[in-house]
Amino acid sequence: MKKFFSIFILLLILSATSCQTRVVSQQKPIQANSLELYEKYTIITNDAKGYKLEVLKQDDGKIYGKTKQGEDVVINKSEVREIKKLDLLSSVGIGLAALAAVIFVPI
Repeated sequence: MKKFFSIFILLLILSATSCQTRVVSQQKPIQANSLELYEKYTIITNDAKGYKLEVLKQDDGKIYGKTKQGEDVVINKSEVREIKKLDLLSSVGIGLAALAAVIFVPI
C-alpha cells in the first residue's frame, strides 16, 4: 500500500507540472486580450530564452512582468514565440480521473 501511495503522489506531481495551456504560439499570434494581468505565465522568446513571470502590464509593443526573484522584465511582443499558462486545477482533475479509471474500470 505504501508503494502505491508513493506512485500516486509521483503521478500527481508529474501531471501538475506537465499540463500547461498554450496561450500564444506561431499559429495563434499574440493579441491585446491574450494575457490576463497579475497571472503567471511562461514566456519563450525567439532566441529560446524562457521567462517565468507574473504579467504586470502590457501595451502595444511590450510585456512588463516580474519574476519570482523580484526582478523586472520587459519583453518585446515581436520577440515572443510562445506563451504558456500553468493550469493546475484542471491538470489535477485529469490526473485524478485517470487514476479513478484505472482503479474502478475492470479490465
